[in-house]
Amino acid sequence: MSLFSNKKKEVQATTAAKQGAVSFVLGEKEYAVDIGSVREVIYGKKINPLPSVPDYFAGLIDLRGTIIPVIHLGKRLQAAGQGGVVQSLSDELAQILIVEIHYKRVGFIVDLVSEVVAIEKNLIQSAKNLIEQPLPVIEGVFRYKERLILLLCLERLFTEAVFHQMTEAAQLTV
Repeated sequence: MSLFSNKKKEVQATTAAKQGAVSFVLGEKEYAVDIGSVREVIYGKKINPLPSVPDYFAGLIDLRGTIIPVIHLGKRLQAAGQGGVVQSLSDELAQILIVEIHYKRVGFIVDLVSEVVAIEKNLIQSAKNLIEQPLPVIEGVFRYKERLILLLCLERLFTEAVFHQMTEAAQLTV
């Protein structure tokens, strides 16, 4: 945990021409999110499922006294029309990326958090320039160490109603 925190501080201290990101694997694809929204990475947490919720809503976890909704990122990307992403690990072996969206913490199940990277902002190619179909969740794509990584904007995964439903579910269990 302290290695992640130290690397995060190091990347945040880079010049304005660079952007920090946390890269992760989901199925056979590699993604990244802005490091500013990432709070921590956890694994081995028991996820408590809830009845009558969409299938991408894995359930809730208790993280040091705070109830946090947890989302299957692969299933949510599929539901948002971003292509079928199949998670290759079971929930127990997968990692949970804890991010802050609209001042609320949300967990996303991913296969593996790879690393913290610093990327030149001018090297991020906009998704709008690459394909004709609108993909609001994909901010862009960049090359890092011979890998192509899709940069996601997790805030765009949820409508206001869905986000409200998640935070309401977390509050009901307190």
